[in-house]
Amino acid sequence: MRTDIRRDRDSSITHVSDTALWVATFRALEGQRADAVFDDPLAALLAGERGRNIARAISRPAMAEWGMIIRTSAIDRLIHEALSDGIDTVLNLGAGLDARPYRMQLPAALRWIEVDFPNIVELKNTKLLGQQPVCRVERIGMDLLDRRSRQELFARYGAASRRTLVITEGVISYLSVYDASTLAADLHAEPSVHRWIQDFDNAGKRRLPRGWAKHLKAAPFLFEVKDWFEFFKKYGWQSSKIITSFEESNQINRPYPVDFPYGLLMRVLPQEMRRRILSLSGVAVMQRC
Repeated sequence: MRTDIRRDRDSSITHVSDTALWVATFRALEGQRADAVFDDPLAALLAGERGRNIARAISRPAMAEWGMIIRTSAIDRLIHEALSDGIDTVLNLGAGLDARPYRMQLPAALRWIEVDFPNIVELKNTKLLGQQPVCRVERIGMDLLDRRSRQELFARYGAASRRTLVITEGVISYLSVYDASTLAADLHAEPSVHRWIQDFDNAGKRRLPRGWAKHLKAAPFLFEVKDWFEFFKKYGWQSSKIITSFEESNQINRPYPVDFPYGLLMRVLPQEMRRRILSLSGVAVMQRC
């Protein structure tokens, strides 16, 4: 018990899976706003005290929260659009503590498969015991970098699906260029995968806000390419729809936060320059070339 209490008070990120607690914390906070874009009532339960401590420990939380809410909102809308086009299976890779099958309006017959590290799956299964999803949910504990196991999983679920939607929310940035290329190739090799929703950052080499590098030392951002979309085109995927952070910010009326120094700088920049900067990131639907 004492070990568990100390663990809850810990604000360090010791593995990339800990970032799921960070994201869940911001999703829980969104539901408390009067102008909430979505309500995720299970997020606070999933994040726990440790998630809240991680969120408090990392500097510029308003900026991080804005980005995660923008991303979540855009992906929610793209999922609904994909379902209206006949998707029967969702394969959520690196699902973390996402609770969409509990909070979104989804077809009861939809098959929703979540894949993440075994410790995340165990935590999620424990905390959501007794909660009822709106569709058919399955969880698989697996390291996505285990390519053979990943290929077997894609083949198994692909054979049972007519049209599959893949989601990799907040995943690709943590992959090496090589690992991202093999993931893209493996997904393309599965004929049932029709759409792939991914968040993107086309800013090139990242300069993390001061203080972030120390906290994210165990979960560094690895994926850096000259052109995000040209990279995935080489492996058979091209964008069919892009929602930039700038567009989604306007769509949901959630401007970039007044956060020193970046937020203040954004407020004084000309609108066109602000649009260009915030259009370097966002969410995209990828389809086969």
